[in-house]
Amino acid sequence: TRGKGAWLTDRALELLSGRAQGQPQPVAVNLVMTDTTLLPAAFGGQAPVDDCATIPGWGVIPGAAARSWVAELLNFRGADAATDARTGADREPATGTAGRSDAFVWLRRLFTDPTGRDLVALDSARRRFHGGLRHFLELRDPVCRVPWCDAPAVQADHTTPIHAGGGTTAANGAGLCQRHNLVKEEPGWHVKVQSTGLDGAGPHNLRITTPTGHAYDSTAPPIHGEGWTPRIPEPDDWVPDDPLIWTDDWSHDCDDYDDFEAAIRDDVWAA
Repeated sequence: TRGKGAWLTDRALELLSGRAQGQPQPVAVNLVMTDTTLLPAAFGGQAPVDDCATIPGWGVIPGAAARSWVAELLNFRGADAATDARTGADREPATGTAGRSDAFVWLRRLFTDPTGRDLVALDSARRRFHGGLRHFLELRDPVCRVPWCDAPAVQADHTTPIHAGGGTTAANGAGLCQRHNLVKEEPGWHVKVQSTGLDGAGPHNLRITTPTGHAYDSTAPPIHGEGWTPRIPEPDDWVPDDPLIWTDDWSHDCDDYDDFEAAIRDDVWAA
C-alpha cells in the first residue's frame, strides 16, 4: 500500500504540472552528436575516431550507446504505430522499458562554424527567448556565463537590454543564473558582446565589467564540453583530383624525398 506522503506527492505533481495521475510528464533529454556519429553507415560504414555524444549538463557517452538509444526508441515507435494502424486500437503506454511507446524522438540540426566548436545563431522577432532560440541558448550556455559561476543557466538574458536597442537574438542572448541576472542590472555593472561567434573572430564572447572597474571575458564553452579540441586533419585525409599534376609541379623544386614530403604537408595545411 502507498503511504500518505506518496499520495500527497502525486497530488502536488498534478497541481504543479497540470497533468493527471499516470499521465506522462514530458521530459527532454538532449543528445548532441555529429552526423558521422549518428549515421556512420552514410560515411563509409565506420564510426569516427571521436565516436561519442554529449548530454548537456551531464557529460560524454559512447557513440554506440547514443545510437542504440535512438534506434530503440524509433523501433518502438514504428512497431507501435504499425500495430495500431492495423488493429485500430489505442495502445496503453508501455512501462519499464527503455523505449516507451509514448516517447518521441526529435531530430534537430545544430549548425556549427567550420571548426565544429561553436553553434551558429538563429534570430527571433520576439522579446522573450522562446522555442528553438531558447533551446539554442540552453545548449550553448548550459551554465551561467559569469566567470567562476557553475550554477545552471536557468534564465535567458538580453546582454544589451531591449529598452537600449538590444535584439532577441542568439548573439545578444546569454544564459545566466537567477542571481547574476539580477546583479547585472545593478548600477556599475556593464556587459558587452565582444564576439557574436558568427564573424569568424572566435566563439561567442562577453566582456563583463564590475563596479570596481575590473573586466572579465566570458567565452561560450564548446558544444561538446570543456576540454574538446578540434580534430587535426592528417595529410592522408586530403586526396587531390589529379596526382600527376601536383607531383610534377613540386617534384622539380625538391632535392630529396624529405623535401617533397614536407612540401605536400605544407600545401595540405594551407588548403
